[in-house]
This record gives sequence, C-alpha cells and structure tokens, in this order.
Amino acid sequence: MASYPFGFRVAQAIGISGAAWLSGNIAALSMNVTPALLRSRREDNVPSATLAKQWRNMYENGKTQNPPIAAAVAASFFYLAWSVRTGAPLFKNTAYSRTALFSAAAILTLGIVPFTVAAMSRTNNQLLEKAQSNSGVSDAETPILIQRWTTLNGIRGYLPLAGAAVGLVASFL
Repeated sequence: MASYPFGFRVAQAIGISGAAWLSGNIAALSMNVTPALLRSRREDNVPSATLAKQWRNMYENGKTQNPPIAAAVAASFFYLAWSVRTGAPLFKNTAYSRTALFSAAAILTLGIVPFTVAAMSRTNNQLLEKAQSNSGVSDAETPILIQRWTTLNGIRGYLPLAGAAVGLVASFL
C-alpha cells in the first residue's frame, strides 16, 4: 500500500467512521427511542398528544444534528475522490475507480436528505401536525405514524452505512 499524506488519512478516518457513526445515530432512533415512546403509550397510557410532542423533540434534535454531520462526512469523501482522480499524485491504476467509489460513498451518505424529503416528509408532517394539536383527545393514528416513521428511519440509516462500506472498499483498493 502506498504511503498517503496525513490529511488523506484523516479524511479517510472522518469519512468512514463518520458515516458509520451517522448510521448508528439514525438507527438508534428506530431501535431505541421510538420503541420506548410506543411502549410508554402501551404500558403507561401516555396520551397521543404527549407522544407526538416527544417524537417532535427527538425529530428536531436529529434534524439539527444529522444533516451537518452528513455534509462533513460527504466533504471528506469528496476530498478523497478528488485526491485520487486520474492524474493526481495519489492516483494508482486499479480495476475499479477509487474516485467513483469515494464519490458514491459521499452520495450515499448525503442520501439521507433526499430520502427524508421523498419518503418521509408526509409522515413527518402528519406527526408534526399531531404535535401542534392541543387536543387531549386520544388519537389512535399517532402510534401508527410513529411506527411508520420508525420503519422509514431504519431504512434511511442504511444509506450512510453503505457509504462507510463503499469508502472502506475504496480505501483498500
């Protein structure tokens, strides 16, 4: 394996570990947080309005935190793609384009944003409307929406994980 500059190695570490961390962060919401919310509804009779507000708080935290992390991780992968492009000092001829692989890793990681918009916006908006409602009336739809969100979010968590895997493969070519 060729000797790479320190900055290149730092970008690899940020890209691969950052994408893996982001995947885990997203998955934890579907594996730990929302099941706990739904359990509190079942076992403790937490009202749907409260459940929706708790979901909203979790959602806003993730919405604030995750896109900037995805952008930083993608920037690391795009830097790596640029660094190994044809003609660059770090270019080496391989069976697969490391530029394409690092670019794919970046795009997969950033994929959480269009996935959220395309696949999750309707559910997000419905849950946010439930959280805005001051009605104390029991609502059977809120737990169903949270379960749907949990599934979609779980799928979304695989995008940065795939980015980490592709970045790892590109690093070892």
